[in-house]
Amino acid sequence: MAVSMNNKFMLRAIELARAGRFGAHPNPMVGAVIVRNGKIIGEGAHLHFGGPHAEINALKACRGGARGAALYVTLEPCSTYGKTPPCAEAVIKAGIAAVFIGAPDPNPANGGKAAALLRRAGLKVKTGLLKKECEALNPAFNKFMRTGLPYVTLKIAQSLDGRIADAQGRSRWISSPQSRLEGHKLRAEADAVLAGIGTVLADDPLLNVRGLKVRRQPWIVALDSSFRVPRRAKIFDNERVIVATTRRASVTAIKKFSKDVKILVLPSEKGRVSLPALLKALGGLGISHILVEGGGRVVGSFISEGLADRFVCFVSPLFIGGTESRNSMVWPDALNAARKELGIKAKIVSIGRAGPDLMLELGF
Repeated sequence: MAVSMNNKFMLRAIELARAGRFGAHPNPMVGAVIVRNGKIIGEGAHLHFGGPHAEINALKACRGGARGAALYVTLEPCSTYGKTPPCAEAVIKAGIAAVFIGAPDPNPANGGKAAALLRRAGLKVKTGLLKKECEALNPAFNKFMRTGLPYVTLKIAQSLDGRIADAQGRSRWISSPQSRLEGHKLRAEADAVLAGIGTVLADDPLLNVRGLKVRRQPWIVALDSSFRVPRRAKIFDNERVIVATTRRASVTAIKKFSKDVKILVLPSEKGRVSLPALLKALGGLGISHILVEGGGRVVGSFISEGLADRFVCFVSPLFIGGTESRNSMVWPDALNAARKELGIKAKIVSIGRAGPDLMLELGF
């Protein structure tokens, strides 16, 4: 089937948008293309948070000026002042004649405002061009704008028999170097990386992005209901660290930490940090996307409580076996007993390879 010219230019804008995968968040990935007489004369993307938006970069790159041209943009231009001036005004000032918008602004307070502003200024505006494909660029941004809650990606590296460590706690290395690089890419596209205190104590991970260039590292979040985390833990080598705890935590232990560690004292559920309360608190800090790295009990809690949006699983062609080895997914048997149907279903989004490993992406 032939692709229409309008679709062709929007597909190019979608391709450009992906250049902001590791830098744009918590802002959305956006691509923009400026066209005159069927030819692209300028293009741009929103590359990093706080930097120029896609429309501005496209206008700056425009050859011969944009007056009378058409703009194709994957997301409705901003219409209010934030870290940058509103793009809608810049588009009008540049003399653009027509604007083709992919996805509307998901913020209920702003959705449709830019389109209306452009129309009032006399521009031809068409919305919803490849809407589904454009919305798929920014699931975290879309959820955050609509609910104020972070998008939750879960990540697990497991053996073929569903284990993440043997009985002694050994887990290095279940996944291949290629899978570990993909894991760092997942960290780079998130605003925060979260792990439970069990993982922090057992593995002493840094949890930061390595092997990729990023303008800023994600927040590191440790779930620690009784504040057992030692001050020497490697997570504190990061600049932005949050410890989420409960009122069970020792005030004396908390006071030992410097002011650069953010402490969230949250409500508890059955002795553990309330995950809904945690998501609300993180959303209040402007964190729109968290990557949960485990272990099995933490990941299992997000799934069993219906709080996960996406699950990325690296499956190694390895068998660990054993009766006391650690499962990749843990929640109380009582939850299963209370369900009429077996298990919790997910939808397969993609199946790929990372070196010798399978890389599965699922949605809920």
